[in-house]
Amino acid sequence: MLNLLEMAVANQFKKTGEKKKLSVSGQVNDKYDVYAIPVEYLYYNDQNGRINTTYKKYKTQNVALVPEVGDSEYNDIFEKFIIDSNKEALKNTLQSIKDKTQQEPGVVLPDGRVIDGNRRFTALRLYQKEDGIPKEFNAVILQLDAQSKTDEKIIKELELDLQLGREERVNYDPIDRIYDVYSTIEVEKLMTTEEYKKASGAKNTRGINRDIRLANLILKFIQIVSPGNNPIDKFYLARDLKLDGPIEEIEGTINKLKSADKEAITEAVLVHLAVAKSDENQKDSTRIMRDLKTHILNTSDTLRHYVAAVDDKVDVIMEAFEENPIQSSNDIKVVINQDKELQSSVEKLTRSTNRLIHKGKNDSERKKTLIELENIRDNLAEINADDFSELTVDENLDAKDVLIEITDVLYKLKKDLKL
Repeated sequence: MLNLLEMAVANQFKKTGEKKKLSVSGQVNDKYDVYAIPVEYLYYNDQNGRINTTYKKYKTQNVALVPEVGDSEYNDIFEKFIIDSNKEALKNTLQSIKDKTQQEPGVVLPDGRVIDGNRRFTALRLYQKEDGIPKEFNAVILQLDAQSKTDEKIIKELELDLQLGREERVNYDPIDRIYDVYSTIEVEKLMTTEEYKKASGAKNTRGINRDIRLANLILKFIQIVSPGNNPIDKFYLARDLKLDGPIEEIEGTINKLKSADKEAITEAVLVHLAVAKSDENQKDSTRIMRDLKTHILNTSDTLRHYVAAVDDKVDVIMEAFEENPIQSSNDIKVVINQDKELQSSVEKLTRSTNRLIHKGKNDSERKKTLIELENIRDNLAEINADDFSELTVDENLDAKDVLIEITDVLYKLKKDLKL
């Protein structure tokens, strides 16, 4: 079995002379030698957070791939995943390597798994194919095993630190980020929210907890449009359908709903989102969700009529998805357009919702002052004392001044209103 560490000790790879500083749990050393490792000894990490949803989509139509180093089918398929994830970034990395050689060392495991530097590894593979000259990937070799549950957590911490926690970090695609947070904390249970925060360099756990709530809402959407099997395995649908914008738009409001009909309201909103995604002429589903949130969900009088107005249409549309669960983003259009009765329910749902949104817009104009006050209240409710810990001393003083000013404004307003 391939062991890059043993090969390095046997002087089969040359040292580049660089040292890479890493924070690896359980290891005393923090500066590791960098070796020039021929690319044929390496393979892509199938647990990479950046391409997890892409690989899940692949596995719905193909068998799971067995990792294999070198010029293998496994590496060729994952190479395409990396290329397609950000073609422009890869083009820039390839040109940089051609102009200046590899500038930042990667990180690999003894069996050849690349846990940091997939884009650099890909660029070198492409460069080698282009000029036929063997290429080497400069990397640290860590004594860790991806199959060990203990080491799996350490590897994940390291991946988050290298990809998200450093100054040169490049954020994940929003859906891949949401999936990675949910999978790591709720599914694999590798980390707590606090541990994920520390490893990823997040300022607090608020965004991480929100990503978990976003994931749960996405999973509800997937259960509606593609019922059956585990919805987590179909998370790729969220990326294909570009759900991050519309789901982020409605999550906070749905989470705070106090209505006894919360579940029915959530289903109706998500079905409306599915309908919006089925319409090729409707490009801005985020705006549609914003209008629905602002003029229905946030308007108690209108919300009371919402479920009754759309309930039967929602049931018909959900039954259509139960009979024809989607497997791809294009399927959603096929299901919605499959028969006239279903199209009639879709049109009625859209008309009923739009009519309530229009009413809500008229009410909003009349109640503009009240709505602004409610928004201020909700925004203030999002802030807690922990958020101030990230501010400098001067910034904390400024924040206290702002709080005093807010208190003064409220005092004057209450006095004028004789409250």
